[in-house]
Amino acid sequence: MEIIFNWIGGATFIISIGNLNIAVDPVLCNKGTIQDYFWFKSERIEQPIYAEEDFDNIDLWLITHNHEDHLDSKGLLKIEDSVKLISNKNSIKILKESGKKDVTFLKWKQSIEFDIKDYKIEVEAIPAIHGINPLSALFAGKVNGYFLTVSKGKEKITIYITGDTVYKNKVIKALKNKEINLLIPNMGAAKQGSWIMTLTLNSHMLKKMISELNPKIVLPVHYGTFEHYKEPVENIKKLNDDRIKIVEVGSKTIIKMK
Repeated sequence: MEIIFNWIGGATFIISIGNLNIAVDPVLCNKGTIQDYFWFKSERIEQPIYAEEDFDNIDLWLITHNHEDHLDSKGLLKIEDSVKLISNKNSIKILKESGKKDVTFLKWKQSIEFDIKDYKIEVEAIPAIHGINPLSALFAGKVNGYFLTVSKGKEKITIYITGDTVYKNKVIKALKNKEINLLIPNMGAAKQGSWIMTLTLNSHMLKKMISELNPKIVLPVHYGTFEHYKEPVENIKKLNDDRIKIVEVGSKTIIKMK
């Protein structure tokens, strides 16, 4: 199968497989926007890059959690009210109030199957631990990662979207014995170096994750976009792993899975 990967910026991207379009975490606020996370504030330092038609014909939306750098008011407007949507339960209020009708809330390890167009899609919610420190992870709240199995006839592709997580055995255990064609990790080492401690993957954690899960291709996202994303992309490049593909914001990258 061939994938077209469209990175809008931050945690927002669209995966297209043939005529099937899956979008994740719509955050479309402009550069310079200040977001308030109660215990800290953060400015968007990069503009999202997209065309309005990029969000036409989305078949399935995945929401990892309700933080504003993953779901904002401008992004919500791009989700059609009747489109299929999967989310962590902490997004219930904002999604229901915005009029979304076809919403499934998955707890960790729960899964659901859809037949969309000519594709069969299984989505499993994977634990995501949003903080290296148990206290910061508790304050941050639960997050869903997602493991997707997309099949059409005899063709199949598997995609693991980490969501906001750090490297934890609980996360790796949930993916044991799963073949991962494409890994999309949320990077940036959010708040690394602060009293809150690291909230998302850094390059060292990514190296360990790749070693454990052995994905075929890795497409990092969630770095550079907001000022609380602390680790630069250069640290990912220094891993010198041919499986890691660094893409540009606003780009549409073709990935051919063998």
